[in-house]
Amino acid sequence: MTYAINYIAYGEDEKLKERSLEILDKFFGKAEYIFNPKSNEIIFVASGGSEQYAKAIMEKQEATILLCHNESNSYAAAIEIAAYLRSKSKRVSIIDVFAPNAFALFSEIQTVHRAIASLNGQKAALIGKISDWLIVSDIDENNLKNKLGIELLRLPWETLEDYRKLEPSKTLMSYFPDEKPEKLNETARIYQLLENTINQHKLSAISVECFSMVMHDKVTACLPLAVLSNNNIVAACEGDLCSMAGQMIIRSLCNLVPWQANIAEIKEEKILFAHCTAPLNSLSGFEITTHFETNCGTAIQGKLKERRLAAFRINQNLDKYMLLEGEVTGIPQHDFACRTQIEFKTTKTQCELLKNKALGNHQLIFPATHIPLVERMMQELKVERVK
Repeated sequence: MTYAINYIAYGEDEKLKERSLEILDKFFGKAEYIFNPKSNEIIFVASGGSEQYAKAIMEKQEATILLCHNESNSYAAAIEIAAYLRSKSKRVSIIDVFAPNAFALFSEIQTVHRAIASLNGQKAALIGKISDWLIVSDIDENNLKNKLGIELLRLPWETLEDYRKLEPSKTLMSYFPDEKPEKLNETARIYQLLENTINQHKLSAISVECFSMVMHDKVTACLPLAVLSNNNIVAACEGDLCSMAGQMIIRSLCNLVPWQANIAEIKEEKILFAHCTAPLNSLSGFEITTHFETNCGTAIQGKLKERRLAAFRINQNLDKYMLLEGEVTGIPQHDFACRTQIEFKTTKTQCELLKNKALGNHQLIFPATHIPLVERMMQELKVERVK
């Protein structure tokens, strides 16, 4: 990858330019870079006196990284420029190129900027309605659009095809070769309906309210959601829009769809997470069983691969988030909770935080190695962490 850098300085000083090249060569190491006066995503502030130039070129740029150092009043100019940009509600990060691990921080911020940019213009849909028991899981369409650039469609079940008239999806069947086809026919038709809907509306995410269908037709969407998530398509349960938005954020950063899980129990230092579906690629193995609450249809009872995990949730106003870290110490099979379960060991403080300040039931579970990126993205989006 070649990084495009906009070089700004006061006047035409060749010695300053030579010194700047020395600094940048050391900072980028083996990575390649070029100077491009039309690129404003990364600006190297070579000296003081460049503030007015930065002001002029940054009017249409929503996010930028300012590279600076302690020579030639570079730092002073970067601070002034950053303050101006923040006053215009723009996202800006300052990186001291002489600081330890500066390039690693630069790479992290670049990843976050690309993730935020990738969300802009994506389309997502609520299929059905938000389940009655989810009373803090709706998101206003305008807020979702303004905050993340995501367009939300609301698609009632009656506006979609009748899944019963569709052929069972061979794609879904291929993921479960050991199962008898007749056992999967109905859920494979649901998968085909969801796939058709995704393709028709050019969706990158859905949240499916399926309990009405379960109660009426005794068929579940647990397996279709597991396969869609496996294929990096966000597929949230129960019409939960907070989970869907959170999954889209995590996917944009980490290229994976996190597991949406219920909080089944909170003990002094342990949390039981459970749900009847999970992305297949997050599991080391699984069995197909029935849906927990109704004991009908099909569901996933799986074993999560990762041991060190994070639990994340963003609220319905998209201005607060909670992020926990813990370790899987058991894969229980309690008969009082949904089929896929983990025992999540964490601290007493975090258990109390979840019990007393949770932003909602569903939590998104993903490998803990991605926590720094999530924290950085929330900072960039000005989303406050609940502590």
